[in-house]
Amino acid sequence: MPSNITANINTAELASTADDHPPLAGMIGSSSAMKTVYARVRKAAPTRSTILIHGETGSGKELVARGIHQASDRHSQPFIAVNCAAIPETLIEAELFGHEKGAFTGAASKRSGLIEAAEGGTLFLDEIGELPCEAQARLLRFIQESEIRRIGSNESQHVNVRLVAATHRNLRQLVQKGDFRADLYYRINVVKIELPSLRQRGSDLLEIAEYLLEKAAIRHNKPGLHLLPEAVQAINSYSWPGNVRELENIIERAAIMSDHAAIDPATLEIDIEASHLNDAVNNTGQRPFIGSYADLYQPSQQSHSTNRDSMPDPNEDLSLEDYFQRFVMENQESMNETELAKKLGISRKCLWERRQRFAIPRNKTNSK
Repeated sequence: MPSNITANINTAELASTADDHPPLAGMIGSSSAMKTVYARVRKAAPTRSTILIHGETGSGKELVARGIHQASDRHSQPFIAVNCAAIPETLIEAELFGHEKGAFTGAASKRSGLIEAAEGGTLFLDEIGELPCEAQARLLRFIQESEIRRIGSNESQHVNVRLVAATHRNLRQLVQKGDFRADLYYRINVVKIELPSLRQRGSDLLEIAEYLLEKAAIRHNKPGLHLLPEAVQAINSYSWPGNVRELENIIERAAIMSDHAAIDPATLEIDIEASHLNDAVNNTGQRPFIGSYADLYQPSQQSHSTNRDSMPDPNEDLSLEDYFQRFVMENQESMNETELAKKLGISRKCLWERRQRFAIPRNKTNSK
């Protein structure tokens, strides 16, 4: 692997040409955020430069890494994925670099490592921020010199492997704290790809949900499974802290537990308490609303029978912030502040703070 040269990829240029880039193989979504990712991947994939993917847990970092591999000239060679957080510190170096016979207790024979297994192809190091300091030093030499040395060996060997790394952590902060080598950080941060969270992907969310539901229906022999409009709205309104992985689990559970082809919010069992709509702990001593989105979509027995009609269209491309603003603006005439906060699963203080942030005027005639 030659010494990496920092690739200057202009983000504005990518955004302007993003429409020319369809989804990568195996990926779903055509939001502007993902089109920028596709464009960036297609520019970087044919090179030999190291790539760093940054994104929240469950956002699809390995899927992007596989897309990079498939779009490169190494696509016919091995793709080796390693989760650095899943291997004990005492074993990570032996797993990556291999070892000679007798190198340590239990090394009954020599063994090649995962880097050698990726010869000619791509090594994907997921959660590289969890890599122990000793392994970081060895990895740095591998990147700089394209050489590795098995544990217990005096000889180095050349390898031809492209490195793609990923993390959900802020590596720059880890460097400042002394938990991650600065020289390694600058070596892997050649081309950086910021992967958007699911809540930032707009209409991709529903597209992915319907795709997952279709697959689950086939897997569980339940033809015709579909989402009711209320279920669609619940999906669009939730903040998805676990991203695609969480969505996949919820859709799988709904497919298993559903007694009917039509899936409603109650079957989804989305927990409002886990949502970012409930991210502010109530500092006033009031207990925040806890429940599922099924509760949120139950029509009121009082004067709010029109609330369902005033809900944003489930098929609209709304972010969580857009939904919050729309919901407040369309319901503040019929609900007071306490009722609005309860419906949104937040405290009145949090509602007030969000009004200030988004400059939403308060209805003074109905403010209790």
